[in-house]
Amino acid sequence: MFLPAVNPMVSVDDDFGGKPRCVIVFLPGVGDVATDFEEKGFTEAVRKRKLSVDLVSAQATLAYYSVGTVVERLDADVLKATREKRYRQTWLIGLSMGGQGALLYAHDRPKEITGVLVLAPFLGGPTLTKDISAAGGLAAWHAPEKVKVTDEDTTILELWRWLQAVTAGKEPGPKLYLGWGTDDELVGESNRVLAEALPERRRFPVPGGHKWTAWKQALDFFLDDSDFAKGCGR
Repeated sequence: MFLPAVNPMVSVDDDFGGKPRCVIVFLPGVGDVATDFEEKGFTEAVRKRKLSVDLVSAQATLAYYSVGTVVERLDADVLKATREKRYRQTWLIGLSMGGQGALLYAHDRPKEITGVLVLAPFLGGPTLTKDISAAGGLAAWHAPEKVKVTDEDTTILELWRWLQAVTAGKEPGPKLYLGWGTDDELVGESNRVLAEALPERRRFPVPGGHKWTAWKQALDFFLDDSDFAKGCGR
């Protein structure tokens, strides 16, 4: 049974002490919960590198996406609190559905965050991905004008339109990093299409499928070599 979209959205904080410069907000995938980031080794991966960072794991479950309030509740119940602490940098790390959520938040509120790491983000069904590939990739795709979002399909279409604009430097957006398993049959093709539009240093393809083990590998690369690693080290 999936958890309901409670108001306010719950989060799990992991403060490392002192006055860190940065904060990471983790967003889970379908069927996952906020505490999974501790259980799967994500928080320990950050902790052992002794970075200047606090961690927040948001209980942004499927129900929030279903009712269309994930961005609203993230902002009001989670990101508002991080803004009040005046971190220099705010990063979102979302996996699968949470990757989509991180991108949706960045789309709506690009000035609120420094960067995003999306791990195997869900970017819609194969039809649109095939259309983008057939056009020669995201840069060559003839994107529509800004899409009025009314349902899941228009949400995904607008997200891809925005990703094209952001990766081309035509609209504001955060620093965008992508990690995915090269054997991922669920989102692998859409992730490869997005990866082709990103600088090589901002993409982390790793062996594996749509699993935490692959996402953990990509996270490790990100924590060791990225703008986040440079800006949030002690």
